[in-house]
Amino acid sequence: MIKSIPCRQLILVGLLTALAVPVAIAQSASLTLDPKGAVKARLGYFPVQIKLSDEKPKGIVKEPEYRAKPKYGVIHLGNGPKGDYAFALDEPADADGKIYIDKNRNGDLTDDGDGAWNSKRTKGRVMYGVMDVTLRASYGTATTETSSSDYTLGIYRFPDLPALICYRESSRKGRIVVDGKGHDVTLVENDADGVFNKSAASAADAGKTRQLWLLVDLNDNGKPTMVDARSPFKLGDKAYEAKISANGFNLRLEPTSKPVVDLTPKAAPTPPLLKSGAVAPKFVAEKWEGGNLNLSDYQGKVVVLDFWATWCGPCQKSMPHVEKVNQAVKGQDVVVLGVCVWDDKTAYNEWVPKNKDKYSFQFAFDPAGRGANNIAAKLFNVSGIPTTYVIDKNGNVADAIVGFEDGDTRLEAALKKLGVKL
Repeated sequence: MIKSIPCRQLILVGLLTALAVPVAIAQSASLTLDPKGAVKARLGYFPVQIKLSDEKPKGIVKEPEYRAKPKYGVIHLGNGPKGDYAFALDEPADADGKIYIDKNRNGDLTDDGDGAWNSKRTKGRVMYGVMDVTLRASYGTATTETSSSDYTLGIYRFPDLPALICYRESSRKGRIVVDGKGHDVTLVENDADGVFNKSAASAADAGKTRQLWLLVDLNDNGKPTMVDARSPFKLGDKAYEAKISANGFNLRLEPTSKPVVDLTPKAAPTPPLLKSGAVAPKFVAEKWEGGNLNLSDYQGKVVVLDFWATWCGPCQKSMPHVEKVNQAVKGQDVVVLGVCVWDDKTAYNEWVPKNKDKYSFQFAFDPAGRGANNIAAKLFNVSGIPTTYVIDKNGNVADAIVGFEDGDTRLEAALKKLGVKL
């Protein structure tokens, strides 16, 4: 028997067909783990502080032999019953600190490694890290786990701060259909807790959690549209709500008539970096071991101008790469200048002697220190470091590079465009 269709439905279908009106429909996607997807997407740095305590967490039954009174804390990942990871910090005044994390959750802090940090630096202030730690996030209810997933955090430690600092590195990725076409999608939470089903009804409500970023590459050009998925949002000219599982692996976009609420905090506008072709501003800095460093002295050479600071972890991570490039361009008309900005002169004077044997390029210090009249921001529009400018032989900007991650080859590519051999 053929079911009859009400006339009103036939008329509506006919009108939509005739007018070719696009109708948004709900779409679902299964996402997968990208262990360091948030880092690769260059979405910014969102530190979370985990408070420390003198009280040992419940469940710890075995501990190493500490050299000082330990400080304890708990890393929590997911919304399930197995997401707590106790840790202890052992930080004697006369030796390097250690961190013991109960990664296997068996109550034993002695069977998860020797506790050594990846690195330590001292510049008037001791810092340990940065260390990548992959743990298992637990999902479900307070009593029942329905799923679990690896989740990677970056962690580091200032012993004079009553907290352990961590930030998210993992994300979820996949493809989803929008307006009949599939697009790459990335999902990133910023609370460093591995929970993705966060929502907010208003801007005031949004303060309870950080942005839940949904990136959809609508134009398929590697420049995705980014929205805060905690509330209704627009993709193209249509409004949607995101229904997301706690573990972030199931994403559903549902069309909605609810008002779109922009929950993203409005950052103060920052000037763009100097464009390719712009004349590089002349400046004078204090050259290490005496004298002045004048940018004008290097006219006729390709200049790699690296802005850094002693307190900047990513700067320290990028420096071996800058040195590698410096070694590779020896004998060519290329000079590498490492200008310390936004820093204290005392910290700089302590850092360079301890590290100068590692680096053969020229160090210099911005005499403005932490003041507003500094070289990086005032002349080169720098708002974050490390930032590296490549300047051609005519004194014009060839490229500007912000940030650094393992495997980064943007500096090499910029130099090759200027005919430098690497």
